[in-house]
Formats: sequence, structure tokens, C-alpha cells
Amino acid sequence: MLYIITYLKINMIKIPIIDSHTHLNSYDSKEIPILINRAKQNGITSIIDASVDITSAKSIDLMTKKYPNVFGGIGFHPQNLTKELNKSEIEQMYKLITNNKKILVISEIGLDFQTNSPPREIQYKAFRKQIGIARELNKPIIFHSRFCADETIRILKEERAYEVGGAMHYFQSNNKIASELESMGFKISIGKPLLRIKKLENVINSTNINNIIVETDSAPQPFKKNRSKWTEPKDCNLIIDKISKIKCENIENTTEHIFNNTFNMLKNGSNWLMKEHLSYGII
Repeated sequence: MLYIITYLKINMIKIPIIDSHTHLNSYDSKEIPILINRAKQNGITSIIDASVDITSAKSIDLMTKKYPNVFGGIGFHPQNLTKELNKSEIEQMYKLITNNKKILVISEIGLDFQTNSPPREIQYKAFRKQIGIARELNKPIIFHSRFCADETIRILKEERAYEVGGAMHYFQSNNKIASELESMGFKISIGKPLLRIKKLENVINSTNINNIIVETDSAPQPFKKNRSKWTEPKDCNLIIDKISKIKCENIENTTEHIFNNTFNMLKNGSNWLMKEHLSYGII
């Protein structure tokens, strides 16, 4: 019932919504159009799909050409780094980004300090290299940071990533980190953890609405036995509804703020981009 009420509420507003970070490319090809259509039916007008390696990057390149409202992010996820990035991988990354104007961000890049993660030195080098590519091509970055927020902030500063901007994806950190990101001009990208993690409500309450965007990080979730419980782009509605309640702001204003925040972040690296492209999937 909560889903139905929230979707009806936001759909009546008719303000476009962008899911700033997904992994739809990891679904079965037959299911992708179903997810995209379900998102559109629930007011999600654009989806930015992120790669984790060259294989997924090539899939995203094709998806952006097939679906008008799907845009892309090209990058190497820290968990997928089995070795240092080689010349061929970097050249392929350049080619995919520069030959397709619908690749709007460098994503998903970053650091991950879980115990099973690749060696940190490999991660550091890849993160720095990809920030360098982002600066060279003037593309914002969407970055991953797990158990290493302070290290992530340090590298962002050292590599002057603030020159291109972007967002910390699936933000679950604290007010201190949110404030540091804000001071550098980065956004925090909020996902469904906001619906269950109480401390994130305090972060949202303390963060300027102009520095918040939303995402679902949608990917197959076979560990959830009930398929209807899998996270999808349509769930951006639930996140926006929660933000509006925390901010004590009407949902129309919240939705408009978040759309404009995402658009302005993307526009910095794609001068051709207009709001209509993200509202209707026009290319």
C-alpha cells in the first residue's frame, strides 16, 4: 500500500525524476525493457547505468543506443580490480566515453576496504587514474566508498576531483563526511538505506537540499526470495518521499530540487545536455 500511495502522489506532480545510479546491464536482456517501462510508468524519466568493468561498459554503450531514456557511466569498480589498469583497458574506456555523448559520468569508481577487496595500492592507482581521466574529459564522477570515507576524501582533494564534481554513491556515512563533500562541491546520492537507517535522517536534515540526489543502485537481488522486493528504479519515489518528510518540504519542491541538482551535476560535463533530454529521453 505504501508503494501505491507514494507512486500516485509523485506521479500526480509530473516533475521528472532521474535515477542517478543503477546496474541494469547486469539483468537478463529480456528483463531490462520491463524494468525501464515500469520506471517510466512511475515517473522515473531517466536512468544512469554504471559499469564495473569493460564488459559491462560495452553493454551500457549498447543500452544507451537502444533506450532513449538510458544514459551511461563508464568506470572500473574497485571490487573488480584484479590487477592494475592496463593500457588497453584505459584506451577502451576513453573510446567508449568520447564516442558516445550519452555517457555522462565516470562511474562506478572509488575505494572499497572490505576484507575481501583487492589490494589497496591497486585501488588507489585506479581511482587516481580514473579521476585524471574525468578531469581530462571534464566529466563528473560517481564514486563508491566503503569503510574508507576519510581515504576517499583525501584522494578527491589530492587529485582535485572537485574540478569536475559528482557524487558519493549510495551514501551511508555521517554528517562530517557529508559536510566535507559539500564543501568541495560534491553531492550525496541517497538510496533506499534511508528508509531503514535512522542516522541517515540526521544527515539529510543537516545537508542542504541543493546537494542531494537519489539513486537505487538497482541490480539483481537473488538473495531476496520475493522478486517483488527487488530494488528497481521505480523506487526512487520512496526515497524522494522520505526526503521530503525529513525536510518538512512538500514533495513537489523536493522532487524539483533533486531533478535540478542531478541535471546541474551532469550538465557540467555535457554542454549539449538540456532538461528535456532527461525529462523525455530526447536525443
